[in-house]
Amino acid sequence: MMKKLLMISLILYSASAQMSLTERGKELFMKYNCNICHAPTDDAASVGPSLETIAIHYLGNERQLMNFLRGEAKPIVDPVRFGIMKPQLYKTKHMFEEDYRALAYYLTSVHKNQ
Repeated sequence: MMKKLLMISLILYSASAQMSLTERGKELFMKYNCNICHAPTDDAASVGPSLETIAIHYLGNERQLMNFLRGEAKPIVDPVRFGIMKPQLYKTKHMFEEDYRALAYYLTSVHKNQ
């Protein structure tokens, strides 16, 4: 009985921790005005790749996404248009480690939640 309660508690904690990561990531996404260039789904009028496209390329590779946001890795999504994004990276270069995780989690959450 005790093991079942512990397992249920861990599952609930894990689900709430993931939810808070998604929420924190969304807050950062909005705070840094990422939504100006990155729409939720593909849109010809968008400046940058959509969240959907980012999720497709970085899901399972969140560490590389975090390194990109730090300015330490090359983009794997639409590298030809990276020049537009490069000046914006100063906003994310000095975040806390938890913020990188949250933003990466949010950016890939489009596919995690389908």
